Amino acid sequence: MLLKNKILIILVSGICLFLVLVGCLPKMQIDFSNNTYKEVENLEDMYIMQAYAALDLKLHDLAKENLTKAYKLTQDKAYLKEIIGILMLKEEWNEAKKIALEYQKKYPKDEEMQQVLIEILGNMGDFRAANQEIQDLLKQDRSAQNLEIASSIYFLQNDYQKAIAYLRESYLLSGNEQIANKLASIYLLFLKDKNKAIGVYEEHIKKYGISQNIGERLALVYLEEKKVLDAARIYQNLYKATHDSKYARFVLEIYFKGNYFNQARKFLEQNPNIQSRDEFLLEIYRLTKEHKKAIALLQKLYAENGNVDYLALEAMLIYENAQNRNNIILLRQVTNKFEEVVKKSNNALYWNYYGYLLIDHSLDIKKGMQCVQEALKQEPKNPYFLDSLAWGYYKLNDCKNAQIVIGEIAQEDIQKEKEISEHFKLIQQCKIQ
Repeated sequence: MLLKNKILIILVSGICLFLVLVGCLPKMQIDFSNNTYKEVENLEDMYIMQAYAALDLKLHDLAKENLTKAYKLTQDKAYLKEIIGILMLKEEWNEAKKIALEYQKKYPKDEEMQQVLIEILGNMGDFRAANQEIQDLLKQDRSAQNLEIASSIYFLQNDYQKAIAYLRESYLLSGNEQIANKLASIYLLFLKDKNKAIGVYEEHIKKYGISQNIGERLALVYLEEKKVLDAARIYQNLYKATHDSKYARFVLEIYFKGNYFNQARKFLEQNPNIQSRDEFLLEIYRLTKEHKKAIALLQKLYAENGNVDYLALEAMLIYENAQNRNNIILLRQVTNKFEEVVKKSNNALYWNYYGYLLIDHSLDIKKGMQCVQEALKQEPKNPYFLDSLAWGYYKLNDCKNAQIVIGEIAQEDIQKEKEISEHFKLIQQCKIQ
């Protein structure tokens, strides 16, 4: 026939709550036969074609009328099922129940229709009859699907313990993750037992592996419970399973917010393909004061792509973490790196840093001041750059210009920066000759 898989029997009314929160009763689908239309050879074909067209236009009454004609003509029980399906779509439960019972009398061994009848009774709120039908059904076939239907009927009666019992039995038979989700949702939303919900998810992952659906739900439960390391563990598993960068980002966000730098470093070192991995590692090495690792990584990055930002950062780390900053070999190493940096970059920070080194260590004060002036061209009011220039004048014993330049720095900047404050005091004491 022409109506293959055309009518999907769904639950509405009271059962919709279950659909929203934990999933609906297993959806019963009334199958239509597989014959392909060639040409209208008889009345039956004509009725089915008209029913098909009516369903496409959502003209359910017209579709039902033509299916009824086809059934009366042929007595084919498939048409009767289709009629019941249309009545359920229209929420005409009493009529649907009447025809379903008539169908059962003619075809008592049709399990699919018994499932449909249970759904109809559930929608009508006739739970006593629904309970009896489900018990009869389970005696015939204690399948995962029938157990799930039983769970849904008891759920609608607010009997959550029975709903869970049937659902767990269904899950043990099928291992279906949607059933696992329903189980966990009942524990979370109706029994307020987050530990049981977590247990359901963890058990499923252990037995069947992680999926995005299960993993994301479990991670959210852990985050709500402030179990952030467990959430990070789940996101790590999701990243390993899917290679989706968002999960790596979630892991790193958790670790950085909680200052779990060792865990973050281990995760990054084990996953070299993570986006911006090296930048994250650099930040971790900086925060954990692993300067040798940071310098080695910067050298590797500069060798790979020639980005002078890496060279500048390397030079800064070498200088700032040296035991003796006055060591002439060290200073030559650092200034040589900065000489290469400023040839390729016009970054004001680098010009000032290089210039201040030349000034403060009296390596080449005039050249250092020229470097600082390059920085001031870009940021003429920068208090750090002005301090460097003033310090250069001071080192040249040009007290007048030193005092003029440092006088351009706001008092609040002088007071909040220790080094600028020290320079200010010395320059103010400098006697103009």
